[in-house]
Amino acid sequence: MQKRFELVIFDLDGTLIDNRYAIRQNYNHARAVHGYAPVTDSDIDAMIGIPLQEMFERELPESEHHLAASMVNAYRARYREMPHDGVVIFDDVIQTLEYLKDNSFKTSLATTKLSYIAEMLLQKIGLAQYFDLIAGSTETIMEKPHPDIIFDILGKLSVNRERAVLVEDTPTGIMTGKNAGVYTIAVTTSVPWATTMEALRQAGPDQIIASLSELQNHLYL
Repeated sequence: MQKRFELVIFDLDGTLIDNRYAIRQNYNHARAVHGYAPVTDSDIDAMIGIPLQEMFERELPESEHHLAASMVNAYRARYREMPHDGVVIFDDVIQTLEYLKDNSFKTSLATTKLSYIAEMLLQKIGLAQYFDLIAGSTETIMEKPHPDIIFDILGKLSVNRERAVLVEDTPTGIMTGKNAGVYTIAVTTSVPWATTMEALRQAGPDQIIASLSELQNHLYL
């Protein structure tokens, strides 16, 4: 079979792993450091996938948005200690990554986490070996849904956008791929805790799949 794509780009949280436990713990820890009461699990889950600073701003009075950056620092300081705390790798993830590696597809991660934190986490849970590139947030890359991170990956791996596919679980992620002009596949692994089917459809992905086991059906002409 002739490959349609040379590169498969994955989001992390909600696409490859369920990292809600650590995110909840670190989010409320950062709020507590600044004297704020905890936010409910469901409210935190609904924000997963958007930039971390925006997550804090959403739960702060507008007059106190200036505290969000400090909360981000507190969150990341605690996260560095136990990035793999409570992480669950979704079914079919390892099988899918092994298939891509065995069939000479290039693979990259595109996450809103800082690059070194994402790499540390993937090392801890045994997924780092499957990726040619682990790309995360930096000071020079604008956050999703801006396409900067996708453009950066395409450049570093020398792949044209027509030969790349992005696999994401949220509308923000899908919009990132659309803004970059790459093919987009929405996986429904984080429905209903982080998004809804209606929201995913409205984002306009090229395909929607229920699990990564279906991915290889869309990689060939």
